[in-house]
Amino acid sequence: MQDSLFAQVMLGLSFPVILVCSIVLRPHVALVIAALGGEMFLPEVTNFKFPFLPPFDKHNLPYLAVLIGCFIKSPRTFTRLPTERWFQIMVLLVIAGGILTGVTNKDAVPRAGFPPLPAMTLKDGFFLAVYNSTRMIFPFLLGLALYRKPADLRALLIAFAVAGMIYLPFILWEIRMSPNLHRTIYGYFQGDDFSQNRRWGGYRPLVLMSHGLALARFMVCATMAPFVFGNTGRGFLGVPWKIGKWILFVVLILCKSTGAIVYIFAMLPLLIRRRAKRMVQVAVILAAIVFLYPVLRFTGAFPVQGILDASTSLFGADRSDSMAFRFKNEDSMLVHARERPLFGWGPYGRNFTYDENGDMSVPDGYWILVLGQLGAAGFIPAFGLMLVPIVIARRRTKTIMDEQDRRLLAGSCLILAISAVDLIPNGMWGLYPYLLGGALTGTLRGLRQQAAQQQAALAAAAQGWDQNWK
Repeated sequence: MQDSLFAQVMLGLSFPVILVCSIVLRPHVALVIAALGGEMFLPEVTNFKFPFLPPFDKHNLPYLAVLIGCFIKSPRTFTRLPTERWFQIMVLLVIAGGILTGVTNKDAVPRAGFPPLPAMTLKDGFFLAVYNSTRMIFPFLLGLALYRKPADLRALLIAFAVAGMIYLPFILWEIRMSPNLHRTIYGYFQGDDFSQNRRWGGYRPLVLMSHGLALARFMVCATMAPFVFGNTGRGFLGVPWKIGKWILFVVLILCKSTGAIVYIFAMLPLLIRRRAKRMVQVAVILAAIVFLYPVLRFTGAFPVQGILDASTSLFGADRSDSMAFRFKNEDSMLVHARERPLFGWGPYGRNFTYDENGDMSVPDGYWILVLGQLGAAGFIPAFGLMLVPIVIARRRTKTIMDEQDRRLLAGSCLILAISAVDLIPNGMWGLYPYLLGGALTGTLRGLRQQAAQQQAALAAAAQGWDQNWK
C-alpha cells in the first residue's frame, strides 16, 4: 500500500482550507464540514509526520485545524477548562497512561528466530500521550465546546444525514462498477485485500474510506440520524426526510455489511416508535455491555459458542468462520494482555502475539488493540468518552420537559451506543464517535445550565412576590 503526491497535496491543502473555514464560518458548521467532509473525501493512508509529533492524517488533522481556527477566533471558549470532573479524569488517563506505557515497557520483546521488538523510552510515552490526545481528546473537546443546545445537536445529526445522501451516488457507482474510486482519484488502492470487497455475488463499496466496514458504520449513523431528528427540516435537494431516511436504509442494505444490517434492523423498532425512555434504556444496556466486554472475555462469561452457533444458522458458515477467527485472535491477545493489564505493551507490534513462524495475530476489534497496547489506563478513556455521556443522559433526560428534545438526546445516545458496539468486532477508523460524545455532553451541559437559570429566575420572582405581598 502506498500513497501519491496528489494525495499528499490534497491532505496538505485541507489544513489551511479548514483553518480559514473555522475563522470565517460559524464554528460548529466548520466542524462538521471538516470532520465529516474529511472522512468522506480526503485520502486514506497518507499522513504527515513532523519531528517530535505524531502523524497527522485525514482523521485527526481536520480536528487540529478546527481547534486552532476556533482558538484564533474565540480564544476564551477554549482557554477555560471543562468543569466536568469525569472528563478531566479521562484527559489525565490519556496523558499519564501514555507516558506510563513508555515507562513500564523498557524491555525488548523477544521472538523465536526473529529480531526482538524494540524497547520503549520516555520519549515514546510522550509520543503516545500526544497521539492519543489528537484522536480522542480533540474531537470530544470540540464537540463539548461548540454544541450547547438541542438545536446544535439536531444540526449535527442533520449533517450526518446530508453526508449520507451526498455519498449515495458514489456508493451506488462502486456497487455497480467496483470499489476503485480511491484508486481512480488518488492513484492507489487504500485497502490491504481487494477480495474482502466481494460479498453476496457483488461488490461491497468503500468509496474513499479505509474499509467497507468503515463505510457501513458511517452509513448506519447517517441512516439512524433522520429517524432520530424526525421529519423536520427542508430535506435534501427536495427529498423530504420521511422519504430520504428510507432511501438511506435501502442503500445501507446494499453496502452488504452483515453487522451494519443487524444493527439497523435491531434498532428499527425503537427508531420508528421514537420513545425516548426506551431508546435511552437500550443505549445504556449496550454501553454497559461494551464497557464490561473485556471482563466478560477475561472470565469466559461471554457466550462465544452461542454467538457462533447463531451466526452459522442465520448467516451461513462463511460469516461464522470469520467471527470464529476474530475470537481466536482475541483469545491469544487476551492472554498476552493479562501480563501487563494496567498500561499494556505499547506500540511497534509489542501488543501482538507471534507463533513459531513469526506470524503475528490479526486482531480486528478496536477494544483489544487498545487494551493490548495501552492497558486498562487506555481502554477506560478510549471507551469512556463515548459511553459516559450515555449514562449521564439517562439521568438528565428525565428532567427535560420538551418531548422533542428528549427524543433527540435519547436517539443520539442510541447512535453513539451502536458506534461503540461496532468497535468490539471492528477498528476505529473514523473519529466522529468522539465528536458525537462531546456534542451530547455539551448539549446536556447547556440544558443543565438553562434549567439552573430558570430555577434561579423563578426563585427570584417568588422572592420578589413575597416581599411585595408583605
